[in-house]
Amino acid sequence: MSAGAQLISAPDLHWSSTWEDDVADDEHRVLAALFARCFPRSRTAFTGTRSWSSGRPELRVVGRLDGRAVAHVGVLRRFLRVAERSASVLVGDVGLVAVDPDVQGRGFGAQLLGRTASTLHDLELPFGYLTCGDHVAPFYATAGWMRVDGGTRMVRADGRVQVYGGVSMVLPVHAPLQEWPAGCLVDRNGLEI
Repeated sequence: MSAGAQLISAPDLHWSSTWEDDVADDEHRVLAALFARCFPRSRTAFTGTRSWSSGRPELRVVGRLDGRAVAHVGVLRRFLRVAERSASVLVGDVGLVAVDPDVQGRGFGAQLLGRTASTLHDLELPFGYLTCGDHVAPFYATAGWMRVDGGTRMVRADGRVQVYGGVSMVLPVHAPLQEWPAGCLVDRNGLEI
């Protein structure tokens, strides 16, 4: 948003939560089209019913405006391995965070992050976890997400293992941030959402 732009107040979206096994092909098509608009430079071709990037989420939260899907987040419960501590941490791994470019700047992103926090709370998870680019980390920080050090090791879509070079963030939900293993490399042991 430019320095002179103002946030336009908008009504709440109509929200739904759907388990991945219950997402119909028609909905996958709608979401694939949304992601194609939101992530035009993605290596993933969001076409047809392909509405996921690398790994598929377990649960999807979708916001609709006048019946049209304009906001989305995917959540996958998983244990992240923290090698330095020989421990695992249960998280809601968050991905495919998207707001249609046609409606950005109207507060829907803030609503989406609020719904994300509520979903993680309802799933009784200690933390939310996500990786993102440095340019969007401030957006997540406005909703209470905290940048953590240590990096994230994960499987890329092509099957190779990498340490992600971007930002890793945690949202304390049912556990305080002090319980997060700070400064440690986190191993996702799987694909990002």
